[in-house]
Amino acid sequence: MRYGGHTTCFCLNTGGGKIIIDAGTGIALLEERKDEESRPATLLFTHFHLDHVMGLPFFRRLYNQDSSLRVMAAPARRDRWRSAVRNLIRPPYWPVHWDDLPCAIEMRDLPQETSSILLYGVRVAWCAVSHPQGCLAYRLDTSAGSVAVVTDHEHGDIIREKKLRQLCAGCDHLIYDAQYLPGEMKAHRGWGHSSWEKGVALARSAHAGELILTHHDYTRNDDGIDLLVKKARCLFKQTRAARDKMVLF
Repeated sequence: MRYGGHTTCFCLNTGGGKIIIDAGTGIALLEERKDEESRPATLLFTHFHLDHVMGLPFFRRLYNQDSSLRVMAAPARRDRWRSAVRNLIRPPYWPVHWDDLPCAIEMRDLPQETSSILLYGVRVAWCAVSHPQGCLAYRLDTSAGSVAVVTDHEHGDIIREKKLRQLCAGCDHLIYDAQYLPGEMKAHRGWGHSSWEKGVALARSAHAGELILTHHDYTRNDDGIDLLVKKARCLFKQTRAARDKMVLF
């Protein structure tokens, strides 16, 4: 009731357009004013598990003929990510077919030859993290601050750990997967998720300015989230939990 129950979606508004990461149910909260739908937007996917894509049919700009959307994801995926996205919006799952959407949609792979691009004046970088079927973590560097988004990651791969620390180094805000409590991790090994304890370790080693815990287990209530934040603050004072409509900068 206090933190909210929407699944993953983050948005950065810039002077040139919007950068959106993932299309969980939180995407329905974006563009509540119709005039916002005409601005350029790029949707970056971390991966395509249902909780990160299930809000796409509720994205208002898809039904506006004056809108456009660029969709991007990792090119090295074994699945056909374009088909996965298109199949979300078609009968019998949805009454409208993807091909009938009035919005102008472009689907493009992230470049393979580099691990960063410039979008609307914002440097966007990424690296692979450990999660079933693959997943990306992103970093956005802006004039107002930097934020690293690590939504689904299980520690253990030394090479990926090093690259993730490099991606997060010195970021102002580290948004991190805290789905399980430390004592729950053993029973969920291989599920591709983490804990507040690992988040604290990453925040400290990367010298992050703030740790924001997210991707909470669906059985976790508000009091449970309060408790894990309290424990995390004992080791990393600048910790809080993500909330619906939270604004960072």
